[in-house]
Amino acid sequence: MNNSTHYPHEKHDAILVAGEGESSYKVLHQHKAFLEINGKCVINYVIEALQQVESIKDIYIVGSKNKLEQTLNAAAVDFSYPKTIHLVEQRANLYENIFCTFLKTIPGGEDTLVADLETSQYRNKAVLIVPCDSPFLTPHEVEYFISNSDTDNYDHILGLTPEEELEKFYPRENLPGIKMAYLHLRGNNYRINNLHLVKPLRIANREYIQQMYQYRYQRNFKKILMFGRSLLGKIKLKYYRCYIGLQLCQFFSSIGWKAPVSYFKNWTTNQDMEQCISNLLDTRFKGLEVPYPGAALDIDRDSDYEAIKSRYDEWHSFLNSTENSHPHTNKHQVTG
Repeated sequence: MNNSTHYPHEKHDAILVAGEGESSYKVLHQHKAFLEINGKCVINYVIEALQQVESIKDIYIVGSKNKLEQTLNAAAVDFSYPKTIHLVEQRANLYENIFCTFLKTIPGGEDTLVADLETSQYRNKAVLIVPCDSPFLTPHEVEYFISNSDTDNYDHILGLTPEEELEKFYPRENLPGIKMAYLHLRGNNYRINNLHLVKPLRIANREYIQQMYQYRYQRNFKKILMFGRSLLGKIKLKYYRCYIGLQLCQFFSSIGWKAPVSYFKNWTTNQDMEQCISNLLDTRFKGLEVPYPGAALDIDRDSDYEAIKSRYDEWHSFLNSTENSHPHTNKHQVTG
């Protein structure tokens, strides 16, 4: 699991997703990007972090262009230094937002047939996709993710944060906190940190991404069954065991039944999960363990926002101190 070799990498454009479509999840009836913490919008914290990442070239922000422009101008954000910032008008859904923005990173990409791009020099172009609701995102964490991503052998790399890195932020002793939902895998429990390094033109089944996103908040069996039914004929039958095991773990974890979680998590190894997603999207998918929790501390619920607001300074100081003394300096790719 440990390997001291960092992969050589080029600079990548970053796509910051701040769309306000029907599937976007609101907190306190507001888009999460524009919630304020200490008088600053959440999206501004994310932009400040990305501007300091050496491995990032340009930053493309997709969302309501007028609202983004007003918000960033009010915060005196420099659109040309230290990174060039491009604002992109949102489309109908997440998939269109990401793919259409990706085309803007390619000279003439919007005017070129996708089929032609898929056989061009841009077939292997990777972009970093970043969430807009992670105010604790740090340049160090993003740099770690990019420099440890094996883009020679994988086309979609997703950051995963182990549970032990997030326990510090749980509610305790009458203090508010954030308790996350996890992927319960045989090797460990992981929180998806929403950092993606992706080669969009190498993902054959790109259209499935929107469907996966629509079912991301699976809090009832109806949605679980609907998504399971939608997978019929799209993944190999042996991966249904993985899907069922993951959903049963999530359900029993939500009601505090630890014994069933311990049992069903053994149904799914890390490799099973990776192969299942690779099979579904027809690409080469990999999970990358990231030993820093900033990107995973996103805002999913009203209570998350309230906890982050009240403890922002404390948690921000803690993250800075742990980055300077963190024992994890090697590459941690998720293996079984």
